[in-house]
Amino acid sequence: MSRAFFQRRTWLHLVYPQTKASGFTLLELLVAMVIGGIISAGLLILVVQLIQANLREAARSDTQRDLQAAIDYIARDVREAVYVYDGNCLLDGSAALACPGLRKYLPTSISENSRNTPVLAFWRVDPLPQVLKDRCQSNADSFANPQTLPAAIQGVPCLSGRMYSLVVYSLNSEQTTGVLGRARIRRYELPQFTTQGGTQIPPQTTRGWIDPIRKETDFVAWPLDKSTMTTSTPVSLQDKETQRPDGTSLVLTDFVDQIGLYDAAGNKAQPFEIQGYQLTPKRGASASNEPPRGFYVYVKGTDDRGTLNQEVVIRIQGDAVGRPGIAGVNLTRPVMPVSLETRVLTRGVTSKTE
Repeated sequence: MSRAFFQRRTWLHLVYPQTKASGFTLLELLVAMVIGGIISAGLLILVVQLIQANLREAARSDTQRDLQAAIDYIARDVREAVYVYDGNCLLDGSAALACPGLRKYLPTSISENSRNTPVLAFWRVDPLPQVLKDRCQSNADSFANPQTLPAAIQGVPCLSGRMYSLVVYSLNSEQTTGVLGRARIRRYELPQFTTQGGTQIPPQTTRGWIDPIRKETDFVAWPLDKSTMTTSTPVSLQDKETQRPDGTSLVLTDFVDQIGLYDAAGNKAQPFEIQGYQLTPKRGASASNEPPRGFYVYVKGTDDRGTLNQEVVIRIQGDAVGRPGIAGVNLTRPVMPVSLETRVLTRGVTSKTE
C-alpha cells in the first residue's frame, strides 16, 4: 500500500481515537437497584403515612360534624319539653319522689336490652297529625255539645290542636349487621296518635300511651294512678297502661363512645357532679359499675313536677372507630375521641308558678 494510505489512516486514528467498549457490571446494577428500591420504599411509606393522616383527620372531622348535628337536634328537641326525667325517676324510680321509674313502661326493646341504656326522656307537645286536624276542621260545628261528638274526633284534642308525646334517647352498643361504630344514639317517640292510627274512625290512641296530665296521674307518676300513691310503695300503684308500648327506636347518630371517661392514669372514671343537677343515668357505686358514659346528661328542676322551666346539660363523646383509616386497636378505649357539650333551658311548662 502507498505511503499516502497509511498517513491518512494514522490521521483518522488521531482524529477519531478508538475507545474501549464500556457498560454496567452486575454488581453495579444490583447496587443501583438496591438504592432505587430504598428511595422508592421511603417515598411509598411517606405517601401511605400522608394518606393515613388525611383519613384520620377526615374521620375526626366527620365524627365531630355528625355529633354536632346530633347534639343540636337533641337540644332543639329538649327545648320544647314540658317535663324532663332525671336519673332518680328514669330507670329504677324513687320512693322519696314517688316516681315508679320510667324503664318499666317503655318498649322491651329499649328497657330490657342490656346493650341499650335510656339516657334522656321527656314529654313534649306536638301538633296533631294532619288527618286529625282535617277531621277537627270538618266537625267544628260539633264542639258546641261535647257530649255528642262524632266518632271521628272522639278523644281528639281539637281545640288545642296539640298532643303530648314521650321522647326517649338511648345509648345503644349492639353490634348487629349493618351498624356503624361501637355505639350510637337512638331516638324513640310515643305520641298520642300516629299517622296510621289517625286514619281510623274512631281514631286509635297509640298503644301504651296514657295522658300524662289526666287527674289520675302526672309526669312524675306516669303511667300509674297517683290517687292511691304513697311515698313508701310507689311501684305498687295501679298501672294505667292496658298494654305496654311497642315499636323501635331510630338511629340518630353513629360513632359514639360506648365506655365514657378515663382518668389521667388511663382507668375508667366517673363524671363529676354539678351542684343542683341530677346526673342521668345515675352514678354507679364505683367506676367499675359505672353505666356507659359516651352519652349522658345533667337535669335540673324535676322537683317542680313540670311547673317551672328545667335546665339540661347534654354531653356526648364520639369515637371514630369504624370510619376509614381508623382501626379499633384498643377495644377498651376510644380512638380519637371528640367531646361535645351544650346547655338547654326548656321552654314548655304545664302551668306557671310565682
